[in-house]
Amino acid sequence: MKTRNLTLVADIGTSAMKGGLVTPSGELVAVHRVVYRDKCQYDEQTWNAAVWIEALREIVASVGGWQSLSAVAISGHGPTLVPIDEHGKCLFYTLMWLDGRSLRREGSNSFFLPKVAWFRQNHPELYARTRTFLSCPEYVNWYLTGQAATITPSAEFEPFIWSTEDCQAYGVEQAKLPPFIRMSETVGFVRAEAARFLGLPEGIPVVASGSDFLAALLGSGTVKPGRTCDRAGTSEGINFCSERPRGTPHLRTLPHVIPGLYNVSGILSSSGRLFEWMRHITGQSQRSYHEILQEIENIPLERSKPIFIPSLDRENFEFARGGLLELHPTHSREDLGRSVVEAIGFGVRGVLDNLAASGCEVTELRVTGGQARNVLWNQLKADITGVEVQVPEIEDAELLGSAICALVNQGYYSQLTEAAEDLVRIRAVYSPRRERWERYTELYREAQDYEQRFGLSRGNL
Repeated sequence: MKTRNLTLVADIGTSAMKGGLVTPSGELVAVHRVVYRDKCQYDEQTWNAAVWIEALREIVASVGGWQSLSAVAISGHGPTLVPIDEHGKCLFYTLMWLDGRSLRREGSNSFFLPKVAWFRQNHPELYARTRTFLSCPEYVNWYLTGQAATITPSAEFEPFIWSTEDCQAYGVEQAKLPPFIRMSETVGFVRAEAARFLGLPEGIPVVASGSDFLAALLGSGTVKPGRTCDRAGTSEGINFCSERPRGTPHLRTLPHVIPGLYNVSGILSSSGRLFEWMRHITGQSQRSYHEILQEIENIPLERSKPIFIPSLDRENFEFARGGLLELHPTHSREDLGRSVVEAIGFGVRGVLDNLAASGCEVTELRVTGGQARNVLWNQLKADITGVEVQVPEIEDAELLGSAICALVNQGYYSQLTEAAEDLVRIRAVYSPRRERWERYTELYREAQDYEQRFGLSRGNL
């Protein structure tokens, strides 16, 4: 008889779902990625949550190992919500984190209630029929188990999801919001219908993991004060582990996944999206990131290039109403690519500057996500920021973070910190090259000068 000791983990991303099998020793023994555009027409305004279930089914079929599964754990993006009725039917398109459908009240801490309020105002009949609102990982958990639950790392974090006071202020019925459970607790057990459709063993536990950035903090080992995780995909978040909250208008402070600590972060809403845009408009969509970055790397830093500004009216690196300055007929697609890549790197450096100004000095950057796989980009990021870049053995830190939750649930470890310290291993380190860092510092100052002329700031929340 085979020992059941593998955890099936999956992370619901904005553009793709990735999943795999993790052993109790923290090895990712199988992995598969499902790009949504390969399965459906992607539109953030009309997203169908059923695509996540189809993607999970493909992952299960690809990675195998179902005979050895001991648990399932799912993480995902947010604030994203799915309204379902009493029969479990989705009543409306998924309210995605980036779709702009929200009505925020001044003074509210909740990231989710503004989306519920938008739905209530714009679709009152559907709101009345809604039994519960589920975030994306919680929707998949509900499909697996039939149990509705809201996942949080601690009571201190709950108001950032919702609170009784905020529900009253928004006019939202709290009965439509599932009860809270903690990360690493059992949501429920895989029910027969889900087991048949997905190809999973019936009755294995589904463990609470929850928000992708919290799972990534665990999976990158950012569980001790002073460590920093750079989680980069469609968007990018630089997350500093702090012993206390930091009050600054340019950074967001939230309770950490480890109770008693705090996550101080700066958000770049469009870093990965910017790179994809650049590939598209320069006719390089079929070329690899490595090829494109190699050309950019080969450009002398002294050569003239355009100045790219992602936005003229936002402070969180949202790609909207952006602009190119100092553009000349002699500039090539490589020069344009360099200007975009440097703008992303300068955005990261801007966040590190803001962190340092608030007392959070970053000395190492643990990079995770799809961007962490690119050797050239890791070195460029080190050169631009002047900070050592570290790459974990499992770049998709959300997967290991979810596995850590499951391993604590199953008694392999007593605490999340203990598991993260034992299982996260650094496989590569990139140190800044001094001459290039000095030149990038000059270019960074030039970019800041241009922004000041337009009354802009970079790397802010």
